[in-house]
Amino acid sequence: MLTFKILWKYFLRKGRIINLKNPRLFTEKIQWLKIYDCTPIKTRLADKIAVREWVKEKIGEKYLKKLYGIYEKYEDIDFSKLPEEFVIKTNHGCNMQLLVIEGGKPDKSQKERFNNFLKINYAYKSGYEMQYKDIKPLIFTEEYIKNFHPLCQNSSDFSDYRPELFEYLIFCFNGEPKLILFASGKRTDKICCTMFDTQWNNLHFNYGGYLHEDPVPVPKNFDKMLDIARTLSKDFKFVRVDLHNVEGKIYFGEMTFTPASGYMKFRPRKYDRILGSMLDLKNY
Repeated sequence: MLTFKILWKYFLRKGRIINLKNPRLFTEKIQWLKIYDCTPIKTRLADKIAVREWVKEKIGEKYLKKLYGIYEKYEDIDFSKLPEEFVIKTNHGCNMQLLVIEGGKPDKSQKERFNNFLKINYAYKSGYEMQYKDIKPLIFTEEYIKNFHPLCQNSSDFSDYRPELFEYLIFCFNGEPKLILFASGKRTDKICCTMFDTQWNNLHFNYGGYLHEDPVPVPKNFDKMLDIARTLSKDFKFVRVDLHNVEGKIYFGEMTFTPASGYMKFRPRKYDRILGSMLDLKNY
């Protein structure tokens, strides 16, 4: 039944029927992995709290953002014990977070919002990403980090520029980094995403947002970022290792096994096939 639901959802979203015996596109192979490669280790690493101990074992605690607290419900958060800037997140899915900046506190509506987040089983929210199914939903607060480079702003006047957080989303195939999706602008009204290779050549494609119009500088300690991604991804056919880099200091973000639930729309479309050729499903 799960296989049928995954295939049907893909058909509705992409308009294609997958040949499970011979998937070719990257988006098709992500569906294949959902069906045949949902393992307990993926559940552990998809949990944004549980993954921390694993990362500590693999590469060391220094790459983790400070963890301020873990809570079973929103009412358990003692805001008086938190710094002026922090982030509130849930551990069991995507896009369930809130930034608290400059000493502010969330308004009362956030209580209902986060308690509703806790009721969601993210496995069924977007596309049967079953690595999320058995994660116990929790809220946690962590360190707020930020970059200051004004990439992707709509104005040349940066006097009111608001710091944001750059994302380096490293696509790893069979334990080897191959591509980096650089994302910026999530705290503005213009999100930019551009794909680079491991030599930091701009490949001029993405699957969300605008392409960066201006040159994007190579991050400091870029080779170290690739080494970290290589270490964290070595046991998987595919995983996206999400990192942050603030003036050369590298932070772990998360492990993403099914980016965009495998429904991304590549621009140009040929890259769905190109990335698909990188993902080898043999020996399963």
